[in-house]
Amino acid sequence: MEPTPHKLPVRFYEIDLLRFLAALSVVFYHYTYRGAARDNLSPVQFWRLGQVSRYGLLGVELFFLISGYVILLSAQGKTVRQFLISRVTRLYPAFWVACTLTFAAERIWGPAGAGERLPIQLHATLEQYPYNMTMLVEFFGKIMLDGSYWSLTVEITFYFLVSLLIAYRLMRHVDWFLAGWLLYVAIAGAVPEVTPFSQLFFPRYAPYFAAGMLFYLLQQPQGRTWRRYGLLLAAYVLALQAGVTQAREMSGFYQDTIARSVELAIITIFFGLFFLIAFRKINLSRFSWLSWLGALTYPLYLVHQHIGYLLFHYLGPYVNKYVLLGGVVAAMLGIAYLIHVLAEKPLSKPLGAQLNKWLARLDHQPAQPQTQPAPALRGSPALEPQP
Repeated sequence: MEPTPHKLPVRFYEIDLLRFLAALSVVFYHYTYRGAARDNLSPVQFWRLGQVSRYGLLGVELFFLISGYVILLSAQGKTVRQFLISRVTRLYPAFWVACTLTFAAERIWGPAGAGERLPIQLHATLEQYPYNMTMLVEFFGKIMLDGSYWSLTVEITFYFLVSLLIAYRLMRHVDWFLAGWLLYVAIAGAVPEVTPFSQLFFPRYAPYFAAGMLFYLLQQPQGRTWRRYGLLLAAYVLALQAGVTQAREMSGFYQDTIARSVELAIITIFFGLFFLIAFRKINLSRFSWLSWLGALTYPLYLVHQHIGYLLFHYLGPYVNKYVLLGGVVAAMLGIAYLIHVLAEKPLSKPLGAQLNKWLARLDHQPAQPQTQPAPALRGSPALEPQP
């Protein structure tokens, strides 16, 4: 069945807000729970706050849900070249700056520098830097400079799948693609051992991407079919199963109790909120300033984790922990703003033009015009967060 005809929507500021809240929940998860709960990544403990913020890791799943919606929208009417260029120009400028800042901070203040007693996870080697700058570090089997980069591997794999849909003109059969993908998730989840098959197309997170794509297809009345509602229900059930598995694994990893019921409730809220947004039951279109929150999300996610841990190690003994928490979060938001203004906005367009020229030379074709993203996409990250 053909996907819903693409129309340029009014920007969904609700998605900007959701994206920002997802990123902030991951930030608080890292700063107030993950850092002190294991590996001595942070010496500052927030045990009471951590009882709530430990569920902030689910912000990553919300990112993936948003990504499924946004990427299917952005793929409409594009060639493979245009789609890939749009993704590269969206991801890389901010990533290069954030990766460089993290590398510099870890070299200067990490275990190799002045903080000999800091955890080895905050150490950076010269070999790591070029591999990480490709954003393909996990594909090379190398160590990430920042734990948050793992989700970019999942995102890139998702982009590859979408590029195949474009290349082989399978968008008209997207329902069958989603059905096959969800069937794979169900089968892979039943495989008891970890095998290449059980990990190939990230079955833990695939239900969220699939659900986001389905919300896009369902938002127009002519796209609302029983098949798609059935697929959305399947994606929701598989997401709940993944939540149960994650709660069990996190409980073992942290030697703490991660309540299954809380995880399942949060996942249900994600699906419910996105349903209300896609069907325009929640409408924040009058709050245009929310676009700035969306713009800060991707650089905030990229830069906050290891640099924040270093600040907690150096300032923790001298500053009230709540003042320090607020100060570090504010500092990360400030850095994210500078990355967006000084790197993302000025570099994305020239990078896209140069990539277009290079690719045109490779295939000896005229450079294709770059299509402008739909308003709902501007400032949207592809995110993006590690337990």
